[in-house]
Amino acid sequence: MDYIEKFEPKHVLEHFKNICDIPHISNHEQALCNYIKDFAQKNGHEYYEDEAGNLIVYVNATQGYETVPSFLMQAHMDMVAAKEAASNHNFLTDSIKTHLVDGHYLYADGTTLGADNAVGMMNMLALMEDKSVVHPPLEMLFTVCEEAGMVGIRKVDYSRIKSRRMINMDCGDPDVMCVSTAGAANCLLRLPLKKKAISGVIFEISIDGLLGGHAGLMIDAGRISAVTVMGRILCQMSKCIPLNIVYTSCDRVCGIVPAMKALITIDEKNVFAAEKAFEKIAETICREYADPEEGLHITLKKSDEKVYPEMLDEETTENLQRMLYMMPFGVTKRDWREKETILCSNNTMAVAFKENCIEMETMLRAPEDTVKEELFTRIGIIADWCGAEIILLDSFSGWPYRRDSQLQKLCCEAFAELTGEQLKMEKHNSCAETGIVAGAIPDMDIVAIAPLGRDAHTPTEHLDLDTVKPFWDFLCLLLKKMCTEVNN
Repeated sequence: MDYIEKFEPKHVLEHFKNICDIPHISNHEQALCNYIKDFAQKNGHEYYEDEAGNLIVYVNATQGYETVPSFLMQAHMDMVAAKEAASNHNFLTDSIKTHLVDGHYLYADGTTLGADNAVGMMNMLALMEDKSVVHPPLEMLFTVCEEAGMVGIRKVDYSRIKSRRMINMDCGDPDVMCVSTAGAANCLLRLPLKKKAISGVIFEISIDGLLGGHAGLMIDAGRISAVTVMGRILCQMSKCIPLNIVYTSCDRVCGIVPAMKALITIDEKNVFAAEKAFEKIAETICREYADPEEGLHITLKKSDEKVYPEMLDEETTENLQRMLYMMPFGVTKRDWREKETILCSNNTMAVAFKENCIEMETMLRAPEDTVKEELFTRIGIIADWCGAEIILLDSFSGWPYRRDSQLQKLCCEAFAELTGEQLKMEKHNSCAETGIVAGAIPDMDIVAIAPLGRDAHTPTEHLDLDTVKPFWDFLCLLLKKMCTEVNN
């Protein structure tokens, strides 16, 4: 059964389906942008598209509420291109195919679903056409390349935005209002490589089966990075027998690294000892992370690889395995008053083997600049100890919590009126575009709420369709209260 036949609101979910039909990974959002522009024009709304590809749609207020202050709604157009190993999906040409699990969870067939952030776009598109919703003037901002480093949101011409209150639908849950998010620093560690002629028996270490996941939202979920696991294996094996690294790398991912490989060489006389040491180390790691990483698979096998005529010398091997192992991963600081609130975390996104160096790209997150700067300094000391240099690639501030937020108060009132319950609040460790907006317009009053979605950036991403209508009802009531509060 088509999920649109089973769930409400149908006009909202129709837009979700249409979005899924249009390929829109990062740097390839133009077809989706054209769909939004065509729909806006069809419904009589003006729009502005900037050179970066960001789009602002201006929706006039419901008649009688033209003087109510405008409201900014924001979502990003791109999605992450992650798929299962067996999938032959082409994100540039193929639509996202979906299926239901347990009657109400919408999944894609072996790929990311793109609910991050189609849930925001579908509600904004629905508001462009639904004349039954009472609302103030709306400014709808659709951005590009959020998943590729929040590129688009930084190129927005903020002089075109008059609103001073805003909703983002990229974080939060139907009963949870996000009230702040982390800023970030993206940095590169570059280790020079010294090599020597290859010798010994070549082995391949393979780590796979890890869950991965969003490096902000899932960083405290007990998951582990393949980079940290590889560093641990290499360091512990080298305590038992001498080894040299030939090659190691992992694909660049926006989240927690789920897989990694390395080639090492071991002297012929140490092969048996190496295999026994590896077996013990791998067994220990798999046991420690069996919950939740029950799919973790670590293997060691002889390799016939003939591509590499050289291996790293002993000093570089030691520096590299130290750097892999010592790089902070996970939560590094929490709010002592609110233990669930993460104040700082770090995640290695990529390890790339170059001709004369190896590069590690890492992202640290913190809502406060001083906390972010402290961890950056600590990582710099680790890099120096390992003989590497650290390069700051990018940095941006977070969205700080506002205790005087009138929009938060209005959201709480609307939620209580609908449900009779209290709307919960969270401070997220994810780096949302709200931080860029807050930096550009410091007096912008912001909240973030969305239907329930999980496992963003992975092939198990899913959307709870039971939460789509409650969220729509909340959004419609919130917009109506914005209008009536002024008149009252």
